[in-house]
Amino acid sequence: MREDIKHADIIVVKVGTSLLVSPETGVLEPAISKLAEVLSELMATGKKLILISSGAVGAGLTQLGAVSKFTAAAVGQGILTSLYEAAFREHEQAIGQLLVSREILAVAESRQAFTETIHELLAHGILPIINENDAVTIDGEECQNKFEDNDELSLLVAEAVQADLLVMLTDVNGLYSENPLVNEQATMISHLSEIDQRLLEESDPHLGELSRGGIKSKLKTATGALTADISMVLANGKSPYVLFDILAGREVGTLFKKH
Repeated sequence: MREDIKHADIIVVKVGTSLLVSPETGVLEPAISKLAEVLSELMATGKKLILISSGAVGAGLTQLGAVSKFTAAAVGQGILTSLYEAAFREHEQAIGQLLVSREILAVAESRQAFTETIHELLAHGILPIINENDAVTIDGEECQNKFEDNDELSLLVAEAVQADLLVMLTDVNGLYSENPLVNEQATMISHLSEIDQRLLEESDPHLGELSRGGIKSKLKTATGALTADISMVLANGKSPYVLFDILAGREVGTLFKKH
């Protein structure tokens, strides 16, 4: 079942805020350094990687305190980008940044331009780093231009570029039969080929202080990935070296894939 993962060419990797930012200490620079090391090594092997990075709002809030999410994102995005640039420079890996809002991927012309830009970056060995443009993106009855979260963004990007694999790195090991924080007997599910409504309804949002997503969001993303016939792995990314195991086809995390 996981042998196909070894041959994945275009891979979207989404990293959650909880892996990059601590509410107490701010941006976790060692985590960014390790992530840069792993992604650079994989790019050097010929893999075409796209990084969906959360954390801008969280980084801004931990630096500025009680400010709007727009201000936090504007400052936090600069912090994250500078750290990514420094970390990837250590491995001589070029990066490019794209900040997007929903209409970019909803309108045919801009979606095509976005896709062509991604493929050109990859063709030149440049790692695209993508985030929602939170500093100027608003949501409301008259302006539905915001993604639910970066989980949704990662799926839409994977669909746009026709990715072979979507990897969701978070602070849990995978999908469990029940909430392991409540039931110690809960078992982790290694593989799912479909997601029923009951599973969605019973899933625990498991929101962190700085996060917008949760397990329910991951399941909605997995549902979309299955529909688009894109394999998806949900795994614990506290150590980004887990990516080596995932791409080696090892039984890590939960795989969402049709039979």
